Amino acid sequence: MAPNRTPRSRAAAWLGACCTIPLLACVVPTATHHAEVARMRALEHDRDQREQEFQHLRSKVQQLQSKGRDLKLEREALSEERLRLLGDLEQLREGNLTLEDALADERAVREAHEREIAELSGTYGSLVEELEREVEAGKIEIHRLKGRLQVRALDKILFDSGQAVIKAEGQQVLASLAAELVKLKGHRIEVQGHTDNVPGQTARFPSNWELSAARAVTVLRFLTDHGLRPELLSAVGLGEFQPI
Repeated sequence: MAPNRTPRSRAAAWLGACCTIPLLACVVPTATHHAEVARMRALEHDRDQREQEFQHLRSKVQQLQSKGRDLKLEREALSEERLRLLGDLEQLREGNLTLEDALADERAVREAHEREIAELSGTYGSLVEELEREVEAGKIEIHRLKGRLQVRALDKILFDSGQAVIKAEGQQVLASLAAELVKLKGHRIEVQGHTDNVPGQTARFPSNWELSAARAVTVLRFLTDHGLRPELLSAVGLGEFQPI
């Protein structure tokens, strides 16, 4: 049988029971608080890490954007350089074509000049051979001078002093010369008239200018009469100022 409790003992028991509940309530919130604080700190730490990562990524993005702008500028510069180089290449190509054309023209001129020299050498040898008798007799001289053949006939054989009429001996020499010159195809022939230094003062030849020109024309007409083409001939009088 339970002992009889007085009201005071019941009150004390009730107070003890009441004190037990708050003590238990104070322990549970403290552990939860620590857990919540730890969780919050972990979240803050995670947030800070994410913020750092975000800042790092943003810095990377800015660097990539800056590098992209630099690459764009470099690409534009390279495009301009490429266009310039293409222009230079085209100019070089055109210059090479022009140079090749110039070289081809120069080669053609050189080959033509070489053929002309060879032909001139052959003509010189042929004239010397065919006119050997006149050359040995001293009536004419044949020279190669600056790409030209020069046949000199002594004026005393062709003309008397102060005259422009070809002497008989001169006609024989010129006839032999004409027979060889007519074989030349396409060559121009210039007949130069000379005189001595004796002043000429006649009605027909007031000076040696007129006399030398008349002698050149007389020889020119003689050559045309012996088969040379007139369009390939010319005459010039040199007077006494350019003696043979």
